[in-house]
Amino acid sequence: MIAALVLPLAAQAPAQAAPNVAAGPTAWTPGVSPLFTGAGEFVTRNVSSADRDNALRLCSVASGIACVSVGQGDGRHSVFHLFRCETRSLSNFINALAVRNNQTGGARVHFWGPRYNHYIPADGVIHLIPDEATYDFNRLDLC
Repeated sequence: MIAALVLPLAAQAPAQAAPNVAAGPTAWTPGVSPLFTGAGEFVTRNVSSADRDNALRLCSVASGIACVSVGQGDGRHSVFHLFRCETRSLSNFINALAVRNNQTGGARVHFWGPRYNHYIPADGVIHLIPDEATYDFNRLDLC
């Protein structure tokens, strides 16, 4: 008896379209903490992939600067302008990591996490880091 009532009600229910969910990439916001904004450090967000390398070069024109660019998941990048010798925590470093180190005195940029370590020499060259290492990194040291 119950089955007879359920079937006709289900058959009479109007069809509903699936929710309209916009397709597209998921974005995230990479972070470096602490970021010494009072001392002149800053981040530039939403840099296009086409402009990333140029942004890294412009960032590190002055000696003593390390510039770190990381993907935001939407085809754009965050470029961090860093110079203070400190250990930092990283958040949402997932892909497309590129670094240009123009620090003085041979200071290296050191990224590390539970499984990977990577050192960037002070050579003014843009270094690209594999995504599997980038995702693992949770710390950054500038000196």
